[in-house]
Amino acid sequence: MSEESDDKSTVISRTYVGRNQTGINGFDLALDGGFLPGSTVLLIGTATSGIDQFARQFWEIMPEHRSFFMLDGYLLDGMIHARGMTTTEIFANAGNGGIIVDSLSSLIMREGIEPVLAGVVSCRAGIQASRDNALFTMYEGLHAPYNEILLIRLCDVVIHLHEDQHGNEIVRNLNVKKMTGIQPPSRLLPFIITSKGIELSTTSRVV
Repeated sequence: MSEESDDKSTVISRTYVGRNQTGINGFDLALDGGFLPGSTVLLIGTATSGIDQFARQFWEIMPEHRSFFMLDGYLLDGMIHARGMTTTEIFANAGNGGIIVDSLSSLIMREGIEPVLAGVVSCRAGIQASRDNALFTMYEGLHAPYNEILLIRLCDVVIHLHEDQHGNEIVRNLNVKKMTGIQPPSRLLPFIITSKGIELSTTSRVV
């Protein structure tokens, strides 16, 4: 973000440049353009909250520049079948662009937290050089709280997808808990899951 000041009017205009689109309708506007290049993004939620759909929509913006390592779901053309790969192999083959791992939870359950933490750190130089992003999914309530804290501390952006049931209605909200270097949205952002994917709703709830 750059700022320019007009001495006569004392108005500061903010220009957001070089943001990477999220792939979620309405979310880029809430983030003033999208994710900062070179940042690591952690998506936390249940298996049905939409974290897998979020990851896919982010990948589909530039699939030729982002390596998608799929461990937990069905493969689409262009994704890498990573169920039999170790954490070290996944991050060693991340390439020179962005990286998406769905999910870190499978790696943590299989190998422990330390290789995963090392992998997250190791990919930072690559995504900063390419000005892309690393995006990881993690299932909430599955891991030791301290392990979750370690990953949250390491990642630049932390997004929690909530899914609650009120009577016969399913209410979904997106909470940006952390955005290093910039101010995150101060409200919960309601979203819906349609046949086309995740879309932000037109209303929001105060945190």
